[in-house]
Amino acid sequence: MKRKAYCIHNYFIVAGVVLIVAGLIAIYFFIVKGIKPEFLQLDVFTVYSKYLETKTFTLIKNNQGDEIAFTLYWTGWLMIVYGLRKSLMNKESLAIIILIAGYVLLHGLAAMYFLLCFLFVLPLFFVIKKVK
Repeated sequence: MKRKAYCIHNYFIVAGVVLIVAGLIAIYFFIVKGIKPEFLQLDVFTVYSKYLETKTFTLIKNNQGDEIAFTLYWTGWLMIVYGLRKSLMNKESLAIIILIAGYVLLHGLAAMYFLLCFLFVLPLFFVIKKVK
């Protein structure tokens, strides 16, 4: 029985690597090359959006290419963490989930500010001891 559980977690690691590669390819096309397919131009919910005007808690029209690429990449890492730790109840998983949620729910300059702030907050996830 233990052997089977070990194999299942290996599949999560392999799937994570596949998602990371898919995310990197998508990042190359959507972010580096700037390709913005029309079918990814969607009305999406945003908590805070700052382009030419500031919008909060509303629907905006946005191309979801970068969000898809970012989510694929970080979901791959989340699957690897799950495969190695055999649980999502850890600091690494929490950090990745917050990162994905922040990037998907914030748009424009707000997403860039979030990522910049997250770089400084991220070390706290690994320094703070578990409270029992």
